[in-house]
Amino acid sequence: MKQNSEESNDFKTLSQLGHDYQAKRQFQKALLYSKQAYELAKSTTSSDDLIVALVNMGAIYWEMSQLRKATDLFHDSLLIVEQTGDDVGRRILYSIIGVSSWRKGEFFNSIQYFEKALKATSEAKVEHERSQLVPPWKYEILQVVMERGIEILKNRIHIAQNQNDSVRVLLPSFAMVPLMIFTGRKGEVPNLLKEIVPLAKELKKNKILETITALEKIIKI
Repeated sequence: MKQNSEESNDFKTLSQLGHDYQAKRQFQKALLYSKQAYELAKSTTSSDDLIVALVNMGAIYWEMSQLRKATDLFHDSLLIVEQTGDDVGRRILYSIIGVSSWRKGEFFNSIQYFEKALKATSEAKVEHERSQLVPPWKYEILQVVMERGIEILKNRIHIAQNQNDSVRVLLPSFAMVPLMIFTGRKGEVPNLLKEIVPLAKELKKNKILETITALEKIIKI
C-alpha cells in the first residue's frame, strides 16, 4: 500500500521542522517533530520514511551527546536497511555507529564497524555497476552532523592551543580523525596525525597510539 500524498507531505514537513530546530540547537523541539514524523512513518508501509525517521532522531541524540540512545536508533535503522539490500545505507550507518563508539572511547568496537563500512563500500560499488543505488538523501543529516562536529572540535582545539593546554588539544584532535575520514576529508588526516602522534607520545596516551596503528591497518591514510 502506498502512502497518500497528504501523509507524505506531512512526514516531510515534520522531518524538515525537526532539521530546522536541530540546526538551531533547539533539540527538544527537534525531537518533538522528529518523533511525530516517526509515528507517522510507522503507520505507513514506507521503509524509506521509517529509516529517515530513525536516522533523524538518532542524529539529534548524537548532537546532544546521548550516544547510547543515538546508537540504538542507528542500529534500528540498520536492521531495516539490511533487509532492503541497501549497501550505501549500510556503509553510512556502520560509519556513524563506528564514530559513535569512537566518541565513547570504545575504540576496538569502532574499528570493527569501520571495517564493516569499508566492506559495504566495496559491495556498494559493485551494486552500483548493476543498478541505480538507493539515493543517499535518507542519510544526509548524518553528513551534516558530522560536519558540524568537526567545526565544534576545531573551535575547541583553537581555544586549547591559545591556552597551551596539550591534553585539550590532543583529545578533540583525536576525536576528529574518523569524522574527517567519513566526511570525505581523508586527505587532511595525515597532517592531523602529525600533530596527534607526538602529543600522544609526550602525554603517554598509549591507547590513542594503539588505536591509530589499528586504524592505519584497515584504512590507507
